[in-house]
Amino acid sequence: MVRYSSNKELMFAERQHDNEQTTKYYAAALSGLIGVFIISHWTRWLINRHRISSPFLSPFVALSRRVLLRKIPGFSSVGHAMLLTIFFAINIVFSFTGFDYSGPTNFASRFGWMASANFALVVFLALKNTPLAILTSYSYERLNPLHQVAGYLTAVYMVLHAAIYSGYFIQKARWEVMHEELVTAGIVLGFVMLAAVVEAFILRRFNYELFYVVHVVLFTVMLITLGLHRPEVNKERIAIITCLAAGLWVADRLIRMSRLMYNSVNNEATLHPLPQGGTQILLKKPLHRAVPGTHCFVWLPRVRLFETHPFTIVATSPTELIVNSYNGFTRSLHKYATKNPGATLRVSLEGPYGTFPDPILFDKVICVAGGSGATFTFGMASNMLQKMTKNTKSSIDFIWAVRSRDHLNAIRSHAHAPRVALKIHATREVSSSTDTSAVAVEELPLRKTETVTSDCSGEKNSADLSVNRNRTNSSSLSAFDGSDPEKGRTVEAGRVRSVVCRTGTNVSVHDVPVEQGRPDIAALLRAAIASVGRDQRVLVCACGPDKLMKVVRNTTAECIAVDGPAVELHCEQFGW
Repeated sequence: MVRYSSNKELMFAERQHDNEQTTKYYAAALSGLIGVFIISHWTRWLINRHRISSPFLSPFVALSRRVLLRKIPGFSSVGHAMLLTIFFAINIVFSFTGFDYSGPTNFASRFGWMASANFALVVFLALKNTPLAILTSYSYERLNPLHQVAGYLTAVYMVLHAAIYSGYFIQKARWEVMHEELVTAGIVLGFVMLAAVVEAFILRRFNYELFYVVHVVLFTVMLITLGLHRPEVNKERIAIITCLAAGLWVADRLIRMSRLMYNSVNNEATLHPLPQGGTQILLKKPLHRAVPGTHCFVWLPRVRLFETHPFTIVATSPTELIVNSYNGFTRSLHKYATKNPGATLRVSLEGPYGTFPDPILFDKVICVAGGSGATFTFGMASNMLQKMTKNTKSSIDFIWAVRSRDHLNAIRSHAHAPRVALKIHATREVSSSTDTSAVAVEELPLRKTETVTSDCSGEKNSADLSVNRNRTNSSSLSAFDGSDPEKGRTVEAGRVRSVVCRTGTNVSVHDVPVEQGRPDIAALLRAAIASVGRDQRVLVCACGPDKLMKVVRNTTAECIAVDGPAVELHCEQFGW
């Protein structure tokens, strides 16, 4: 009996050693995968920054990117599908190598270790203040799909771990094991993890706010029960993994909380209702490191005391947010703004978050937006305009597909800018609130005096896009305001009367020509990229619904050629 116990202890020790080594190799493999993205990001940054050209790499890079950027069913791109395939392959390799296949419990033990390792990965990918945002330019919202996949895989490992062990002990009639405290904690952990998967798969789609609260609560329970399931640091190194995951999560929360407290001091938000349920938020204090196009979490205790919500920053002087109304918080916010227009509330911000290529490094930036996706693309364009100098030769093509012309009121002070070719398409019939049969007049706020010219024809020519050098350093999306080279008058500071006129089948809203019907995004993209020389660089940035993003991805991929301009693509997808 003593010899049997010694052999059994030796077997457990060897299994423990094999599992620990495999976990280290798994972590090294994931680190190597991350390293590929780090090298790729900084290589592309250097190439764009210093305009480096390599005739040897160009054919390979062009052909590979033509494939990797394409949208395929079930994935955002071919590159995304390849990344997930590699991730699953790594997991399969380390799940079934380096241990004794003679006993079923050895499989159960390995699956438990893989579940723990992936649990830590899930936490790492969920960090708002992730180091990957700096190292790879992938901020937390772009890592969220991989966070979800890793979470589902962790649950699969947990089910296999629990099922094999349970089947083994039941077969051996060792019911007493099922009542041990360690096993009880594991059982609770398993059911809580399954609950988290179910609510992430179902509840997230219907009520995100409730999902988020439940998700955080369930995660806290998972941390506690995992620690109780394997609490001994010396014998079970899984406890180290648990402490690592808990430490990452707590540190991230402390950083976010400290920012929220700091930005709440002497800060106020002014609310203005916008048509079609939108709300404009103007902040009293600037947000450190914020640039248009990034996003931040907003806390308005008067509207929702225990909730923060992410919104895109469209301007920084002052900090301006445009919030579209859907349900929950955004609907409550719009109702409050409608009842109390111009109301000033206590506010705090947390962020900023989000990464994208520096638009000033490109000769042409093509912004494509669908509906409220314009909040990001307007921010991107504004970011570029702020950095322009006298010697800047870059230009912007802005394509916006919007359902109703009423939505244009949200950009009434952002409608014109130098070197911006603005193409707006209204996909629905003329709104009843916009009288296009005659000239309508409304007053619009402006922030500075401008001399502008116009014939109200709704047509632009190349002279219309000439650069007003005094405008290029204007902060915020007010860079789009008032600088209308089509108006033959001087715009006085304070307020201006904006003309809405009809020209044929098109309509000019705030002196911006609006075309009726859905735009041919593919044709517009091809024409814009074709207008650039082969030695120049183009950035295509897009934000909108899935169908629009699919067209943008596939068309951009088709336009990448060895003998054409260098083309980069950045997509901001709806959803969190």
